[in-house]
Amino acid sequence: MKVMVLIKFAGADEHRLTPTREVIAAMADYNERLVKAGIMLDGGGLRPSADGVQVVFEGGTTSVVDGPFTESKEVIGGYWLWQVGSVEEAVEWARQCPDSPDTGVRSVLEIRPYIEPGDFADEYTPEVRAQHARG
Repeated sequence: MKVMVLIKFAGADEHRLTPTREVIAAMADYNERLVKAGIMLDGGGLRPSADGVQVVFEGGTTSVVDGPFTESKEVIGGYWLWQVGSVEEAVEWARQCPDSPDTGVRSVLEIRPYIEPGDFADEYTPEVRAQHARG
């Protein structure tokens, strides 16, 4: 099963999230173990929300909001896309992730399984299935 692992920081001042050399080295080792185990399909860190943009859909209209997103209680700092046998396996890998306890920020790894075609019943029509197969 594919899972998205969102790397989140709660109560974070984004400027305090710059990792040390030691954290970068530990994360590189961790990523290497994920790759060697055949778990990691993709992953990466994200720039601060000040560099981001939100496209908001509400009431039939769209608006664009430039970062930073200071009203957010959590900051998404990065992600991984993993191929695992179960959510429990993903949890075991997540528990091994390096942390930076000296930042005073609460780190959270949120594991979310991908939606698979079998998760839909009548909504996944043959036409939609063919479109999905084409990419």
